[in-house]
Amino acid sequence: MKVRDLPPGPLVSVDPEATIAEVARQMRTDDADSIAVMSQGRLVGIITERDLVKAIADGVDPQQARADVVMTADPATVDADEDIAMVAVKMMRLGVRHLPVLNKAGKPIGLVSARNLVAILDRGAD
Repeated sequence: MKVRDLPPGPLVSVDPEATIAEVARQMRTDDADSIAVMSQGRLVGIITERDLVKAIADGVDPQQARADVVMTADPATVDADEDIAMVAVKMMRLGVRHLPVLNKAGKPIGLVSARNLVAILDRGAD
């Protein structure tokens, strides 16, 4: 099974200039556990719940700090044609739970999460 067969979850995004408070509100509104940071239609980073918790624990002011300060820049991505088993291996190797999905043109089209993969792989084990 390929990533495109899942299909990937929606890609919620913010601008690099968004404050951490705005990022958190957007994630809550969209019930997302990660968010893409996009600049001029290009993926420049990703922010996860873990990143937000770390930033707050480190004393970052969520009303002042910008997304581009706490994001993981140039995040790992997957292609829509990649096999989901290989994506699961990639996530484990990188220690991440979310990967943006790119189309053939290299544009972000969605997000695959470890939760998506576990559900699909578990269903296949029945």
